[in-house]
Amino acid sequence: MSFEFDPDALRRIRLERGLSLQKLADKVGRQATDISQIERGRRGLSVAALATFAHALDAPMDDFIKAADDRELVSA
Repeated sequence: MSFEFDPDALRRIRLERGLSLQKLADKVGRQATDISQIERGRRGLSVAALATFAHALDAPMDDFIKAADDRELVSA
């Protein structure tokens, strides 16, 4: 089993904390448009960036991780 960043978790946690895209952007030093793209899964995050977001949102990094479906189709 492998794991991957969950963009839906970023949006959910941001909203739970009552932060707008702009307020989170100010906290992490990025543009609000960048965060919007990350939340929509159009951009990924490095581990270092994920740590920055987790710290800014006061949440453990594993809250932003989900199990990936890494099953491959095998032809018979």
